[in-house]
Amino acid sequence: MFLESIILWLHILLFVYWLGGDLGVFYSSRFRNSPNYDIKTRQLIAKITSNIDMAPKTTMVLMIPIGFSLVAINNLWVIPNWIIIFFWIFGLAWLILVWWLHLTKDLEKKAPWAKFDLIIRYVLFILLLIISFTSFFNNYPLLENWLALKVLLFALTIFCGIMIRISAKPYILAFGKMTQEGSSPEIEKVITKSAANARRWVKAIWLLISLAAFIGIWKPLI
Repeated sequence: MFLESIILWLHILLFVYWLGGDLGVFYSSRFRNSPNYDIKTRQLIAKITSNIDMAPKTTMVLMIPIGFSLVAINNLWVIPNWIIIFFWIFGLAWLILVWWLHLTKDLEKKAPWAKFDLIIRYVLFILLLIISFTSFFNNYPLLENWLALKVLLFALTIFCGIMIRISAKPYILAFGKMTQEGSSPEIEKVITKSAANARRWVKAIWLLISLAAFIGIWKPLI
């Protein structure tokens, strides 16, 4: 089917841009975090990395409607296929929120919506875990165990994303303080430590989405 080919092509592109964008942010962040550069240069690099980071953020959101569209097309669940409409409505609405949070500079205005975005991620993590485990043990709603495993891996990437936010909180505060007051050994220590903690979760995401891609190609009988 032509439609299936288009959806599969988009699914593959999402993996490519997710990994590629993450690698770009990972590499450029080392320059952003280095005290060897002046504050204005580091602010510019921070702006660039923030823009690059929208690639993996966008692809992660779109993975939900596009991934489950493939599930529907291949009849790999026991849910009526028209339900996919709600996946697309949710995915596009969430994507609009993610981009609005990126483009809006008023921190006070977007603070409650940033919390709402985080709640969405917690709920999705739990919901996808439930879908995965019920499918493993009861073949509901997903009919294949390899697909349930792939959903589980995706759920864990969402969890890693949540942990990146938690790990990066001290970094964000310290970086903001640096731009206002200038650099100091204490501030740089917080930046270095917080960034190192966040990078561990980033590496975990690389592993998880690489495994998910491999499972989707292999489709093991488990």
